[in-house]
Amino acid sequence: MEVDRQRAVAVAADAFRAHGITDADAEQTAEVLVSADARGKHSHGLLRLPRFVRGIESGNVDAAGSIEVVSEKGAAATIRGGSRLGPVVASAAAAEAMDRADEFGVGVVGVRDSNHLGMLGYYTDQLQREGYVGVAITNTEPAMPPYGGAEPVLGTNPIAIGLPTEPVFNLDMSTSAIARGTVLHRKETGEELPADVALDADGQPTTDPAAALEGTILPFGGAKGSGLAIAVEILAGGLVGAAMGTDVTGTYHTTDPCSKGDLFLAIDPDAMGAPDFDEHASDFLTQLTSGEPAAHAEAIRLPGQRSVERDRSATTVEVDDELWAEVRELAGDG
Repeated sequence: MEVDRQRAVAVAADAFRAHGITDADAEQTAEVLVSADARGKHSHGLLRLPRFVRGIESGNVDAAGSIEVVSEKGAAATIRGGSRLGPVVASAAAAEAMDRADEFGVGVVGVRDSNHLGMLGYYTDQLQREGYVGVAITNTEPAMPPYGGAEPVLGTNPIAIGLPTEPVFNLDMSTSAIARGTVLHRKETGEELPADVALDADGQPTTDPAAALEGTILPFGGAKGSGLAIAVEILAGGLVGAAMGTDVTGTYHTTDPCSKGDLFLAIDPDAMGAPDFDEHASDFLTQLTSGEPAAHAEAIRLPGQRSVERDRSATTVEVDDELWAEVRELAGDG
C-alpha cells in the first residue's frame, strides 16, 4: 500500500516513543528507515522496525546512553555509542568525521557499542551532500562462509561510498551475493531467492529464503567478495575494538546484545589538492551515463543514482499492508 511519507515517519517515530525512546532519537531513526523505503530498499526500511523494538524490549538499546569519543589522535577517533539506536550513533559518527575532515582534511571515526544502523548508504549520502567523499563499512552477524569454507563466519559486511557529484554516485553494497535484509524481505513477502546465492542448513543450494536464513548466504564473486568481507570484518570490527566473526551478535537477532563495529571516513576534496574535483568528477560521470546503453538495458545508471533521486522526490512510500498494521500497532495508532 502507498503511505504518505510524513505519516510513515510520524507513526514510526511514535512506535519508538511508545517504547521509551526520546523524541529526537525516535524521529531520526524513523527518518532513516522510511528513507530506505523511499529508495525501494525495503529490506532496510520499516520491515526492520519490529526488530528494533524487540532489541529495545530486550534491554539492548539504552535510550539514555551517552555517545562519547573514547580514543582520538588527530584525524582519527573512536566513538562509544552507549547502546543508543544505531542510526543515531551512526549520524553522530558521520558528523564527527566531517568535523575532523574540516580540521585535518580527512576524518576517520570508528564506532563500537552501538546497534544496527539501517541502510549504510544513508550516511554516505549525508557526507556527499555536505561536499565530502564519504566511505562507510560495518560488520554484521555471521551469515556466510569464507571462500572455500562451509560454516558461516563472516557477516554480509556492507560497503558504501558517496561522492559529492552530480549526477549522484552513492554505492551501497553488501559483500554477499544477496543482502540478508533482502532475504528477510523475500521471506516476508513469499518471494523466492535467485539461484546460487544461498545454501540451506545442510549445505545444499536453496531458493527458499527461510532455509537460507537457517543456512548460509554466499559471498558475491567467490574469492573476491570473500576477501572484501574479511577486510571489512577486521577494519569495522577489530580496528575499532568491536567483535569479529562468530563473536558478532545483535545485528539480525536483536534480542541479543549488539557487538559489531562501524567505520566512517570523510575526505575533504580540497585537502587533496585536486582543483575543481567536484566538477571534473561530475563531468566524468555524465560522460559515463551518456554512452549508448547495451541492448538489454534502458539506460546507463550509476550506483545509487535512481534510488537517491527517488528518495529526494518521494512524497509516499510503499509498505506491505501487514507490516503497516504491525507498525501502527506498535505505535498505538488505533
